[in-house]
Amino acid sequence: MAQVKTRALVIREQPFQEQDKILTLFTEKEGKQKAIAKGVRRSKSQLVAATQLFSFSEFVYYPGKNFASINQATLVEAFYPLRQDLLKMSLASYILELLDAFYDFYQGNPAVLKVANHILYYLSQGQAVSDTALVAAFQLKIAEAQGIRPVLSACAHCKKTEELIYFSIDGGGAICRDCSGDEGYTYRLLPEQLSVMEILLIKPIKVIRDMDLPDEMIRRVMDIMDHYISFNLDKKLSAYQFYKDVVGN
Repeated sequence: MAQVKTRALVIREQPFQEQDKILTLFTEKEGKQKAIAKGVRRSKSQLVAATQLFSFSEFVYYPGKNFASINQATLVEAFYPLRQDLLKMSLASYILELLDAFYDFYQGNPAVLKVANHILYYLSQGQAVSDTALVAAFQLKIAEAQGIRPVLSACAHCKKTEELIYFSIDGGGAICRDCSGDEGYTYRLLPEQLSVMEILLIKPIKVIRDMDLPDEMIRRVMDIMDHYISFNLDKKLSAYQFYKDVVGN
């Protein structure tokens, strides 16, 4: 079988045998892949940097029945500062887990990968006014990419555009006052919170990077979106709880 050459983000790693690692790669060309990197746990391996968690690298591998076999790996971007700041690491880990949770093996989305890479770069370089705003934006954008974009501009139940004061997890978005009793689990929403969610969904990441948004409001949006995503995936994401533990709530 012909070898594959593609750039990829390392979104998961686990030790295998004495000197190897099994990697989950989110690739530009071949979707999510599971690959074995032989000998990379040896300190002198030339593949060490390129196969670390968070690394974005160019890989050459041979597809296999159970695992792809990595032949070459060249580091493109390591995002090293993410490993030195626990809060940034927790946010970056959540980005990786979202990619892993939303996509099955051999499925992918190059546009979503590009957004994830931009966010990891801004996080690692300290270039964003609000790190959490970037992650909240990614929650919304990956939900949209996977066909579960929340309804924000009108009531998800009756389509009315006034008095949108709740967000319904199982209802799929904003809910008006009149419909609030008809839905399941709901969050109370302030008008400015709903507006921020629309901005984070629509605006490019490079614009959101420079926006000064209240941290408390963004954290509220993140809580809502994590619950919404977990409901749609039918599982909780452990990296979000890691982030919550780091910030202390």
